[in-house]
Amino acid sequence: MRNLWDEGEAAKAATELDRRAYSSRLIGSDPALVLHGGGNTSLKGTIIDRFGEEQAAIWVKASGFDLGTMGAEGFTALSLPAVLRLAELERLSDADMVAEVKRARFDPSAAAASIEAMVHALIPFPYVDHSHADGVLTLSNAGGRALLDRVYGGRVLILPYVKPGFDLARQIRAALGSVEIGRYEAILLEHHGVFTWGATARESYDRMVEICSEAEIWLTINAPAPSEPAMPATDPVAIARLRAAVSRRAGRPVIARAATALPPEEITGVAARAGHGTLTPEHVIHNKPFPAVVGDDPEPGLDRFAEAYRAYVARADDPGLIPLPPHPHWAILPDGAVLTFGPTLARARVSADVARATVRALRIAGKLGGWQGLSEKDLRDLEYWELEQAKLRAQGAPPPLAGKVAVVTGAAAGIGRACAELLRERGAVVLGIDRDPSIREHMNRPGHDGIVADLTDEPAVAAALEAVVRDYGGLDVLVSNAGVFRAGAPIEALADGIWDEALAVNLTAHRKLLKRAVPFLRHGFDPGVVFIGSRNVAAPGPGAAAYSVSKAGLTQLMRVAALELAPEGVTVNAVHPDAVFDTRLWTEEALETSARRYGITIAEYKSRNLLRAEIRSADVARAVVALVDGTFPRTTGAQIPVDGGNDRVI
Repeated sequence: MRNLWDEGEAAKAATELDRRAYSSRLIGSDPALVLHGGGNTSLKGTIIDRFGEEQAAIWVKASGFDLGTMGAEGFTALSLPAVLRLAELERLSDADMVAEVKRARFDPSAAAASIEAMVHALIPFPYVDHSHADGVLTLSNAGGRALLDRVYGGRVLILPYVKPGFDLARQIRAALGSVEIGRYEAILLEHHGVFTWGATARESYDRMVEICSEAEIWLTINAPAPSEPAMPATDPVAIARLRAAVSRRAGRPVIARAATALPPEEITGVAARAGHGTLTPEHVIHNKPFPAVVGDDPEPGLDRFAEAYRAYVARADDPGLIPLPPHPHWAILPDGAVLTFGPTLARARVSADVARATVRALRIAGKLGGWQGLSEKDLRDLEYWELEQAKLRAQGAPPPLAGKVAVVTGAAAGIGRACAELLRERGAVVLGIDRDPSIREHMNRPGHDGIVADLTDEPAVAAALEAVVRDYGGLDVLVSNAGVFRAGAPIEALADGIWDEALAVNLTAHRKLLKRAVPFLRHGFDPGVVFIGSRNVAAPGPGAAAYSVSKAGLTQLMRVAALELAPEGVTVNAVHPDAVFDTRLWTEEALETSARRYGITIAEYKSRNLLRAEIRSADVARAVVALVDGTFPRTTGAQIPVDGGNDRVI
């Protein structure tokens, strides 16, 4: 483990709290030390209150801030005497502990401090750091106290696991009352993590790096980490089928992410060890107490997981405990691939990071002879701990399309871009496909990504859809929008190239896309397809034969698809826009030609609908999303105009 301290950067800190934030970021930016909330830091000092009086204070990392990126704003100032007095109590409920620590804030509007605030207060040094270091936890879970003693001797104070919060504060208080803490370099909490301290930020940080590096060096010498195999080329249909089965058990769509892989011959051993406790306690919140192990047919493996999880909850013998849905948060596939599942992309990515660290530790532990993490009771108490469940509830109700995966073609601009943006706003993971490279200018991040591909190139379309499924688990929404419109011409003057291009892009490409998407859509969650047609289907005009015929054919394709896919629960509908002028189809040349054909000005042409309202891409997007967000769950084969009212259509 590299020591990242930079005196030049540290010197930029204007205050001790800024320096505290700097060293905190060094710890938080290393996933081997802190993985998704598994750590916190503090600083003791004084504060001048509103009356100008000096008060003893402790600044503790606040809940909800990322230790790896936060500044001084990520700390909440508490009255140090008030927090220390809490630790003297014999009993304190979780709810009362949270309330009392909130009461100790100097600023009542500040974020809630970490539940480890009392522990930080008790350790009598200005700077205190806490991490969930992978190396130390691997030693603890693989060899227990005996192995920790072997590596560190008497230089560290080793304490058995107790639940974080008030119980841990009481344990630390008792321990510090019987030993001279100054003779130790750190406190190691079995199955939990590491506390270090110092008179300066650097001293505490250096100690953390040194203690954790020793664990890594010992493991490298005695049980070197095996190399991580490349992710196997799992059949994307198998991934979609597994994700669908997990979603059914969760009662909502989930995102699936590839986390890591292990050699198939190690699956049995890793799975067995995984049943004996998580790497660190908080991981049970992210990934439940154990994974699912599935075969080519995922159902039996998921059923076994559900049965084991229900039994695990039942053994609590607590009638008031409300079980979480019995679906896994991670699964090991028969080819060694490890996938994780979450209600949102962010949650699935957290689970993936945790699973990757867990699998690595479990493989190392296999070389050391075993694995024994927390007891089942301790895991269950933490998984169903009121304070941890409150964190999940605090995230609020998910947006309507959370967990869904959508693909929008022709998403570089216009209607396609508007659809992609609205789907993202409603919570979906959205992938856009367009032959225009500019799609990468606005769809360029995980969960809202652009793929450059020509929709008339079937192998490219197939590859794009398979990549979507491998990255996110499946396909629930398909908006088939890509289209082309060339300047109009009467039939006798219509160039063959324009006719052929219109049919290739506006019709044949959509058939190829649907053909390649159906194997994934049938495993989608309330799956739906929307084709973007045109007012020209119901009311064609002269000089637009190629466009009108191709869109009419697309509408007929939609109708046939609705008939074929209804038995599989896939809705298929069409939206027919007209005169949507903020799209690339409507060039100045096309506008002039169309207006001339009707004998009116361009301004009159733009407002010729019955409502005299300009139709924009966002209007079309709202109609599209309504067809796939549950607003019309029992509608298929429908054709919806978004044209401001057209007398010829009506």
